[in-house]
Amino acid sequence: MKSFLHIIFILICLCVLLTSCDKDPNTTSPEEVAKDFRLDTLTHERFYLNQHKDKVVVLVFWTTWCSICKGELVELNAIKNVSENGDVVVASICSDPEDINAVKQIVESLKIEYPVLLDKGQTVTGRYMISAFPTTIIIDQKGVVSFTREGYNSAIASQLKTKISSLLVSGESAE
Repeated sequence: MKSFLHIIFILICLCVLLTSCDKDPNTTSPEEVAKDFRLDTLTHERFYLNQHKDKVVVLVFWTTWCSICKGELVELNAIKNVSENGDVVVASICSDPEDINAVKQIVESLKIEYPVLLDKGQTVTGRYMISAFPTTIIIDQKGVVSFTREGYNSAIASQLKTKISSLLVSGESAE
């Protein structure tokens, strides 16, 4: 019995060790300060997250093969116009931009009016621990990840709008 308990203890210690080794200090999860990044856009410009401090930043991670993603990409056109004074920045991050023609075709057909960022090698996708598409992240005016949702439906769309509105109200009262 004593050796059985000893084996169990060793297995538990091994599991704890292995799961703690998996933590990457470069990843971001909700309620943490957003990790800065720079990505090229579809229009050959550069998007720097740190250039949007004091604004609400909405990021949507998507792929060309994801049909649900396309519905959210269209909806974001309306969300980008929520604030008249530019307090909301919307950008989508294509996590599979290898076929640039497919990305361009989707952007044109959906009439996307905000920056489309190209995450070659899925560097930013990995830093933000994205495991499902689409995934929406909202970063508040202080640079903290305040909202993360996987998938997209009418309930998530409502949550997204409510969260943006509440951040805008709280940001205006703090000034």
